[in-house]
Amino acid sequence: MLYDLPVGKGRPLNINNGFANAVIGGWQLGGILTLQTGMPGTLTIGGVDNASTAEGGYDRPNATGVSPYVDNPTPSRYWNLAAYTEAPPGQFGNVGRNSIVGPGIINFDAEMHKQFRMPYKEGHALQFRFEAFNALNHPNWGMPNLNILAGAAQPGQPSTVAHQNFGVVTSTATSMRQIQLGLKYSF
Repeated sequence: MLYDLPVGKGRPLNINNGFANAVIGGWQLGGILTLQTGMPGTLTIGGVDNASTAEGGYDRPNATGVSPYVDNPTPSRYWNLAAYTEAPPGQFGNVGRNSIVGPGIINFDAEMHKQFRMPYKEGHALQFRFEAFNALNHPNWGMPNLNILAGAAQPGQPSTVAHQNFGVVTSTATSMRQIQLGLKYSF
C-alpha cells in the first residue's frame, strides 16, 4: 500500500507558505504486510535405521493420537512431547511425510518518503526515504527441531531426557527490525 498524505500544495490541506509546503507537504506513507502460514515438516527418529532397511536413513516415529500442537507454543517447547513415540525395532513409523506445520510469519515493512523537486531543473528530484523492515519487531520463529530423539537419553538416563531438544526453536525465519535511511537523486 502507498498513501499520499493530503498536506501540501494542490492537496486538501493546502499550505500557502512555500517553505512550510516544502518541509511538511508531499509525504507518502507505505507498507507491506505479510501473513503466511507455516511450512510443513517431516518428523524423524534422527539417523536411526529402525526398520533395518540398510539405507541408514531417517525413520519416522509413531503418532500417539495426541495433538502435536500446544496451546501456547514457546521457542523452548513448540510441540507436544506426548504426540510421538519411537517406532518399535524392525518397523516403519506411521507418521507421514510433511505431517506437521511449523510457525507462520507475521511481518510488516513500513516506509515514508518525500520527493523534493529541484528548482534549477524541472526533471531533477531528490527523494528522501525512511524504511523499517519488520517494523513491529515481531519474532518469526524458524522450524523447530523435527527429530523426536534429539538429545536422546543414554542407557540408564530417565526417559524424560529423551525429548529434550524435540520442538525447540533455534533460529528465526526473518530478521528482527532493520531501519535504513536513503537519498535518491533522479535526473
